[in-house]
Amino acid sequence: MMADAFAHLHTASAASARHGTAPPQALAERAAETGMDMLALTDRDGLYGAVKHVRACERAGIRPVLGADLAVAAPEGGRVVVLARGRRGWASLCRLVSAAHAAGTRGVPAVSHAMVAEHAEGLVVLAGPESDVGLAAAEHHMERARRCLQRWRESAETAVELVDHYGPAQHRRATAMLRLAEETRTLAVLSNAVRYPERSGAEVARVLDEARRWLPGGGPPPEPCGSQAYLKGTAEMTGVAERICGPDRTAVRRLLAHTRALAASCSLESGADLGMDRHHLPGIPGARDRLWLACREGMARSGLEGDTRARARLARELEVIERKGFSAYFLTVADIAHRIREHGIRCSIRGSGAGSLVNHLIGISAVDPLAHGLLMERFLAESRTGLPDIDLDVESARRLDAYQVILDAYPDAACVSMMETYRARSAIRDVGSVMGVPPHEIDVLAKAFPHIRARQIREACADLPELRSGGLSDYPVETLFRLAERLDGLPRHIALHPCGIVVSDSSLRDRAPLEPSRIGYDMVQYDKNDVEEMGLIKLDVIGVRMQSAMTHALTEVERTEGECVDVDALPADDAATYAMIRSSATLGCFQIESPGQRELVSRLRPEGMDDLIADISLFRPGPVNSDMITPFIAARDGERAPEPPTPVLWEVLADTGGVVVFHEQVIAVLHAMTGCGLDQAEAMRRQLGTDAGKEEVRRRFTAMAGECGHSERTVEEVWQILSSFGAFGFCKAHAAAFALPTYQSAWLKRHHPAAFYAGVLTHDPGMYPRRAVIDDARRFGVPVLGTDVNRSEREWRVEPVPQQGGLGIRAALADVKGITDAEIDALVAGRPYTSLNDVATRARPSRGVLEGLVRVGAFDALYGIGEDSPHTGGLTRRDLMLRVSALERTARRPLGGGQLPIALEAAAEDTCDEGLPPMTPADAVQAELEVLGYDASRHLLDCYAELTAALEAVCGAVRARDLTAVPDGAQVLVLGVKVATQTPAVRSGQRIIFTTLDDATGLVDLTFFESVQERCAATVFGSWLLAVRGKVRRVGSGMATVNATHAYDLEELARVWHEGGEDADTALRERLGRAPARVPVSGVGGRRIRYASGYELSTYADIAPAGAAGAPRKLWHASPGSAGR
Repeated sequence: MMADAFAHLHTASAASARHGTAPPQALAERAAETGMDMLALTDRDGLYGAVKHVRACERAGIRPVLGADLAVAAPEGGRVVVLARGRRGWASLCRLVSAAHAAGTRGVPAVSHAMVAEHAEGLVVLAGPESDVGLAAAEHHMERARRCLQRWRESAETAVELVDHYGPAQHRRATAMLRLAEETRTLAVLSNAVRYPERSGAEVARVLDEARRWLPGGGPPPEPCGSQAYLKGTAEMTGVAERICGPDRTAVRRLLAHTRALAASCSLESGADLGMDRHHLPGIPGARDRLWLACREGMARSGLEGDTRARARLARELEVIERKGFSAYFLTVADIAHRIREHGIRCSIRGSGAGSLVNHLIGISAVDPLAHGLLMERFLAESRTGLPDIDLDVESARRLDAYQVILDAYPDAACVSMMETYRARSAIRDVGSVMGVPPHEIDVLAKAFPHIRARQIREACADLPELRSGGLSDYPVETLFRLAERLDGLPRHIALHPCGIVVSDSSLRDRAPLEPSRIGYDMVQYDKNDVEEMGLIKLDVIGVRMQSAMTHALTEVERTEGECVDVDALPADDAATYAMIRSSATLGCFQIESPGQRELVSRLRPEGMDDLIADISLFRPGPVNSDMITPFIAARDGERAPEPPTPVLWEVLADTGGVVVFHEQVIAVLHAMTGCGLDQAEAMRRQLGTDAGKEEVRRRFTAMAGECGHSERTVEEVWQILSSFGAFGFCKAHAAAFALPTYQSAWLKRHHPAAFYAGVLTHDPGMYPRRAVIDDARRFGVPVLGTDVNRSEREWRVEPVPQQGGLGIRAALADVKGITDAEIDALVAGRPYTSLNDVATRARPSRGVLEGLVRVGAFDALYGIGEDSPHTGGLTRRDLMLRVSALERTARRPLGGGQLPIALEAAAEDTCDEGLPPMTPADAVQAELEVLGYDASRHLLDCYAELTAALEAVCGAVRARDLTAVPDGAQVLVLGVKVATQTPAVRSGQRIIFTTLDDATGLVDLTFFESVQERCAATVFGSWLLAVRGKVRRVGSGMATVNATHAYDLEELARVWHEGGEDADTALRERLGRAPARVPVSGVGGRRIRYASGYELSTYADIAPAGAAGAPRKLWHASPGSAGR
């Protein structure tokens, strides 16, 4: 480092969304490369990158300076940079940024002179070219510039910031501002208003500037800077100083010295100034004693007072908690969980926290760690530096209620934020808009891609067959894609983290700036990693839709059957529930409904809770990569004797047949083989996730195991298991926490199916679309009742069906396209209705909603309409649609005295027969798909009954219900409605497409390997009615899947068949005999990601972006690795 190195005081990172182009790490590394020993980060509108900047500077060996580039409220306008000096200055800056966001509109924060004056202690304002001072100087109004500068000096310590990006106007302004500083005896400093580390970032900066202009409050474009706004070295900045100061060498040295001196005075210490490296917990007097007392009370309630093992375990856990100073943390989380439940919100633990006896005793967790052999060290180890993670699952429908409970109880609490970053689709949209590509073309281009990283765009075009054959070459996309790739990973905007809550001591607002989220909750400007670096409690309060679905189901059971069921008190050994699970009839059930899980449960055949825990743990990359599933099942079924690698591990692996399944077993294996403590074993397990850590663990493990007397062969055999499993295994405590709602949801499906389906359809908790769940309900014997203006509620409800002697489910009003909460409330409040006019007059829905209700049969019961019977003179839905039009015409007439907005016509006219034909079944299904997003009255495939019959007769098509009778390896043709596509990580590292079809008799699970994707992928992703050829693969007990070889669009087959006339069957046979055109390529997705464990992953496997959520009204599930809508 140079003693007189330049220090940049105005630097934006990528955390300045749509402004900066590089992460703090890249900026710090670049500064260190140029010999600098100090660097400021001054992100726009906040301190989003501050924590990462401090850590990056520490790693680079330079001193961090922190500030913010803030807009100034009208009438002054412009922007100023505000730097923090020392601990007090940091606190003032955090509070000033919070005040700016509280005072401005969301996304457009602004400070005033009064705000700056109120928080002036420890702050330095830089009045630069974008400030009111600089704007006045640019317009040659120097007297106004002098007055503006004086106001800033009266508000806080102020310096004049000089910037010259080598433009003539910029040079004149910089020299004028230097003279102003000298005349007013104000400190002048030099900066380069840095936006990118090197010149090459200028192109990306220009794209971001244009993209920002499309946003509300985006503001005018920044002043052109050529490619000069990069992090220049000392020599270059000396040249800038000479350009501004002219031949006066003393002035040049003075300007550079003042700049460096200000940076030095504002450099911060992470611990002393920012409060990092220590935990900031809520203040609870006597926390240690309170926690001991709560645990003793829990022991008494659980009947464990006389259990020696439980007492010893509790004492050990409490000692660790006390030594690490975490007593207040556990009490806080227990209080939060208690308060959430007090408000009637289901709340349960997830993750490794279920392995703690303390968590169980003080009411955080319902999982007994002693009963399931769970280890506290997986959750809280002596060697762990950060806070342990305790995650709470709550009902998704009441997640915000849970947030409010916490925020009301803890004034020093806030939500965690996150940066939404550019990925392929969003980058293509923004760059396309900047380049002037028509919106409809942008939409086609963006939706063609799976949810991949932006940097993979051109790679995906070469690798993925659905893109190669998708017509992308029809567009001039090379420049667009190249620029889009350069946006990869850059933040687009800040958002509310989906589950993170921060709880702190009273110093929160002195160490973390806050801003309001879109829904009004304050959130810290740090992401989840920064929050932990700052020593704050981050509690994940995760909205789980299955929890809401179960609550809804239990409410419906009590309402319709008069039975109050407590699923948390259910015996965990219900034979009927496990029989249903073994049959793979688990669609809708928590954790076990995916094709892979349905296959696994059919093989594993669970008989108890321990089997469910094993199932959830086995369905993970580690056990798959280690090939542990087959030997586990073989040992469990007695097909092979349990064979642990060494007798020393017999006790550790006895419950799992000698096979490593859980993280806790990895810890125990390391402990047993090396003699190290469980705490040290957990530290070693954590190291297995990186190449460097893995090598270190191997060296230590080999040496320590050898010292314990194990043979080289045994050590190597055990190491191979640890190596492939350790980084990708699953925590048994997490699996145990998940197994509870898994069993509970399956129990509800088996014993109260109507209520179960009502809950699932209302809260949509799983991977399948509503139409697949509805069809599953039909197969389960639950009648599905359509939308009815007099009977449907906001949610799906259970309703008696006397003619069938049981309970059915009634479709929800909330599913109607375009309906608002207010319209639902009005419809429900106005019942009963006697006519269409009655609904229109009293409930007053919009025309679109009223038409939608008519189209899906919501008035059928009122008018006795039966769409399945031929027209016999009664009203039809088409007649009612005409009546809606007539009502609208009436509503548009000038209002006379006392006339209602929609006049009530005579009853006879309201019920008159317009004579229009009824809707066909196909018309009705189409209306349901458009209005509701699912086919409620009948299965969609029923509309293709003649075609499916021809395919069965001519081509031997097989239905799902008959697939299990087909021999293994036999060639079959299956067809149906696509309900799911996935491209998950698999053992081979290949990109494999898994697709599920629904043909009204059941689900057919399909596998498309890379070898067939050239001819199949475009059809699979681009069509939703499919016919597929392939080979049957028998798995488990009574389950079969299909390894696909060819895929066809069923709608295209329908066209071929209908156009074939008398030769229709021949045309159909020829079309299915001719394979879709192959795309000549060298391979599919050949690139792989390789992890330290040896696990390989296709770059196009499902890796969801942060905060990703499915689009509404989807007719099928498409995972992030799937192209298309």
